[in-house]
Amino acid sequence: MQDYISANLPAIDFDQTLQFYAFLGFQCSYQSQQWMIIQRGTLQLEFFHHPQLNSKDSWFSACIRTQNLQSLFEQWQALDWTQYPHAEITEIEHLDDIDLFCMIDPNGSLLRCIQSKQVN
Repeated sequence: MQDYISANLPAIDFDQTLQFYAFLGFQCSYQSQQWMIIQRGTLQLEFFHHPQLNSKDSWFSACIRTQNLQSLFEQWQALDWTQYPHAEITEIEHLDDIDLFCMIDPNGSLLRCIQSKQVN
C-alpha cells in the first residue's frame, strides 16, 4: 500500500453513520469502539467516535475529488433522501475552476464533491 492521507470525520453513532454511508454505497472495512473506516471503490473515509457532538454545531468537512462528478451526483441524488432528514445533497455548481456539489451527513459533516475542470 502506498502512503496516503485520509479524511477523519466524527461519528455520533457508528451504526447510524454506517447505515447512512451504506445508503451511498460505502462498506465498512474496519471498526473498533473508537474508529471506523469505510470504502466505496477508491474512496475512503475514516470516522472517530464523538458521541457528544451536536450535529447542528459541527464544522467538520472533507473533499471528495472525482473524475466523474456527474455520475456520482446522479447516483446519490437518485436515492431516497427522506430516509435521512438531517442529511442533504445540493445541486451541482459550475465554478471557474471546478464543478462541485455538497452533501451534509447525519453527523453534520460537510463533504464537498469536486471535479477540477481541464485547462486546454
